[in-house]
This record gives sequence, structure tokens and C-alpha cells, in this order.
Amino acid sequence: MSAAAADYRGCWALVTGASSGIGEEFAQKLAARGANLVLVARSGDRLDRLALDLSRVNGIETRAFPCDLSTPDGPAELLRSVASLGVFIEHVVNDAGFGSAGPFASLDAAREDAMVRLNVGAVVTLSRGLLEPMLRNRRGGVINVASTAAFQSVPYMATYGASKAFVLSFTLALAAELRGTGVRAMALCPGPVRTGFQRAAGLERPGMKLAELTARETVERALRAYERGDERCVPGLVNGAQSVVSKLLPRGLITWGTVRAMQRMGRTRTARG
Repeated sequence: MSAAAADYRGCWALVTGASSGIGEEFAQKLAARGANLVLVARSGDRLDRLALDLSRVNGIETRAFPCDLSTPDGPAELLRSVASLGVFIEHVVNDAGFGSAGPFASLDAAREDAMVRLNVGAVVTLSRGLLEPMLRNRRGGVINVASTAAFQSVPYMATYGASKAFVLSFTLALAAELRGTGVRAMALCPGPVRTGFQRAAGLERPGMKLAELTARETVERALRAYERGDERCVPGLVNGAQSVVSKLLPRGLITWGTVRAMQRMGRTRTARG
């Protein structure tokens, strides 16, 4: 599917984390392109309002599934709900996730476990559960939302950074397996995005503004890359440069710089996003 030939009209797309931020923007953009949507998030009321608005404005079908994918049974329950619709999910956006900041030993153990289940487990389960029909139909694809944090170790965000490194590695491996099948996989690695994630986690600082994009800019660039068949998208010149530099500099130097930056912020809150 080239950018010029992209046609989502009448197909079904599933978006997790759809009630806010990047996930909501994906839902908006796909709806405007004519895709029917399965919207997934924890916040049922907000999700229902979004589903109704997108259906009314764009003349599409929508289904809202409130679901906490960080629970052990959440992803499997969602797959059963989707199967009951009897529709072919052609495009999947795995955006749901959250992060925490602070010394690992001081963070809430249960929330760190939940983060791994959501950021890693749900991505694997949903990708696996929805991929086979795409392969049978020889069309469709998966966008997994990682982060620029995937390119280096992130002290004081150890679990979050490692979870996004998994998403990047997993998606690139999956993309290689899918070549020639008509199905694609792409890892989206955004840097700072104005969604409230950094503010809620206590990670805002003036130096981030240079790399910051809006959710709209991020998703527009992501969809163009997906339609070109790219296997990885790092939106923004600064973020792209950072991803290249992270490959060239010694890992120890990058980690030291990250430690210094996180210690200066001294924040330990947790954020969904």
C-alpha cells in the first residue's frame, strides 16, 4: 500500500489506548479516512463518547470495548469480544501503555508488573491473535507504539524503557517475517508528545520542547510511513537524530547522560499513555 493508493474505506481497524493522546488521534485519522473502528481503552464513558462522535461525523461503524489490558485476562477477553463481531480486523494499532519514573527499587511492584503485562504482553497477545486473518487475506498490518526510549537503557525509567525496547525489537522481527505476505508491521517510536504523559509522570523539562511534536503531527507522519511500508517510524528530525546517535555513542556514555538528566528532574510519579 503506497501513500497515494492507501484506502481504508470500509475496512475495520482496532486501536488500543483510544480514549486519549496518540491512540485517540489514530482513531480520528483512521475514521476520517473511512475506516470502521474497534476502540479499546479503560475509560468506558469517554470511549463511548468518542465512538459516537466518530460514527456521526464520519459515517462509519464503531464499537467500543472498555477493557483493562494490563490485567492477566484482559487481552484474551478483548480477542473474544472482537471475534464475536464477526468482522475482519485489517489494521491494528497497539498504543495502550503507561510508564513510571523513579528508582526501580522504590516503585510499586504491582504497577511495574502491570506495566510489563500491558506494554509487552498485550502487544504480543493482540498481534498474535489478530495476525492470522490478515495472512489469510494477504492484506493489513500492525502498528506497535514503542518510543525513542527503546534505543537506549533508561535509568529511573528502567521498566518502561525496557518494555519499549521489547516492542521495537519484536516489531522489527515480525516485519521481517511478514515480507512478501501482503501484511506489514511497523514500530512507531515517538519522542516527547504533548499528550499529558510527561506532565503526569513528572518528566517535563524545557529541553524537551525542541523534540516535542503534537499527537496529530506524530500520527500523520506515522500513517504516511505505514502506507509506504516502512518498518520503523521515528517522527521528527531531533528524535531521528537521537536514535542514530544512540547507535554510534558508547552505551555507557548514553546511560550516564540519562542518569544525570533523570536525577536533575527527581520525579517519581506514574503516568498512563
